[in-house]
Amino acid sequence: MTEKMMEQSRDEDYRSPFGQETAPSEVRQDEPAVARFFGMAGLLLVFAAASIIMLNTWVGPRWLPTPWGYTFLIFGLAALLFHAARETETQLRRSYGFLGFGLVAVAIGLAVMPQQDAGMGALFLPWGAISGLLGLFFLMPFAHNETDPFYRTLTMRMLGGVGAAAALVGFVGGSASAEFLVSPGFVYIIFGLLYLWATIGLLGTNSEHGYRLALALGALGALAFLVALARSLAPMATSSATRYFLPSGLLLMASGAIYALFALALVSDNRLIALTRRELASYFYSPIAYTVLFGFTAIGWWTYFQFSGELYLRSEQGASLQEPIVRNFFIDFFPVMSAIFVVPVVTMKLLSEERRTGTLEVLLTAPVGELTVVLSKFFAGLIYYLLLWIPWGLFLVALRVEGGREFDYRPLLSFAVVLIATGASFIAMGVFFSALTRNQIIAAVLTFVGMMLLLGFYFIQSRVSPQWQTVLSQIGFVDLWIESLSGKLFLRSVIAQLSIAVFWLFLAVKALEARKWT
Repeated sequence: MTEKMMEQSRDEDYRSPFGQETAPSEVRQDEPAVARFFGMAGLLLVFAAASIIMLNTWVGPRWLPTPWGYTFLIFGLAALLFHAARETETQLRRSYGFLGFGLVAVAIGLAVMPQQDAGMGALFLPWGAISGLLGLFFLMPFAHNETDPFYRTLTMRMLGGVGAAAALVGFVGGSASAEFLVSPGFVYIIFGLLYLWATIGLLGTNSEHGYRLALALGALGALAFLVALARSLAPMATSSATRYFLPSGLLLMASGAIYALFALALVSDNRLIALTRRELASYFYSPIAYTVLFGFTAIGWWTYFQFSGELYLRSEQGASLQEPIVRNFFIDFFPVMSAIFVVPVVTMKLLSEERRTGTLEVLLTAPVGELTVVLSKFFAGLIYYLLLWIPWGLFLVALRVEGGREFDYRPLLSFAVVLIATGASFIAMGVFFSALTRNQIIAAVLTFVGMMLLLGFYFIQSRVSPQWQTVLSQIGFVDLWIESLSGKLFLRSVIAQLSIAVFWLFLAVKALEARKWT
């Protein structure tokens, strides 16, 4: 009895004034205060943008011009997407999810709604495409953060179904009609790839469903490539094969190859592909990648604004527009100088950062050699460099939709080939300079000097002999861009640029091997 009273008294003496203490303490997740601030600001910008656009449309110019409304809308949607990616509270997260479902439903409705004298799918561009893209961006973080299996499974099934339907419609319809393939069939193919890629990413390639979906993606791409190749080569004696190859055959083969390569990159355990996948993902772990992408897109928007304004003034004055007009869009001060500044930023950290942090030695202890490491860095940088140019191509799609007039787009096909070849030589040069030093700034400066020399070759051609003019035009890139945008594609130019890329990569491998000699 006495012992029990002593224990009770001891418990009362040590009782906490804040209540009885229990362990372990409850752990509460931090609230995304910054993300919610951006979400509130984005919502206000969207409302302001809607007010400006509607007042200018129905009442007339009152406050600000309509372009300001679209500018507010873009920044507002960007802020809402940032909030959607970081939000953890259930109701807010699901609100963004329902918004994504609604946007995808709007895109599907505009895709299947027929228009008089235009057929089904004519309303998909531009508003249906924009709605579908925004819906995808809202649904991806929703499905990634959702804890309820029902909503998560529903979202992934919807994304996979929409992606498969868009891909099939794009490939089948594009194979049947070249006009449908150019607009909007090719956009359907790209949307199918994005939706299926997002579904595979949410499922994970380590899961059975994700792995099978990735294999199906590759099989679809391989089948589309083989069918387009067979239709282009089989009736070579007739002129119909040539007409099919440009543009239908070439676009379908390129689309099928992209599908197959994406599937290979997702499921393959090859050392080179695994390292390339790792390096490409590392770009998007840093804010520099998003800053470069946003800045390069903003420069493209400004160039497109100037380009479309000039086209409008010429059409109002009745002046004839000489084809191909796309040459004036890419051969300008801003596109050329942007490429010169972007390449050093893309390549400066590829090998120099590995050497500075000492992770290069750790990486080479794995069963990979210097050649595999250099090639993985090169392919990752080249893929990111080409991704930067995709918004520039989308601006031309907007020009076709909003302008209501057809223009000669076929030079874009030759320009895409030259862009890949010249980009390969640019990135390979940056990889070599990044392999020479541990300092990223020094690697960037050396690459920038190399890019300026390539640009200088274009301006000094008039001061040298004709033989040297030919050499400098093949080494540089401005002449190749001009020729390709004029509809001319010379195989020797592509081979010359790829040979230069191989030369720089060879030097980069030797620079890494040189560490063994010290």
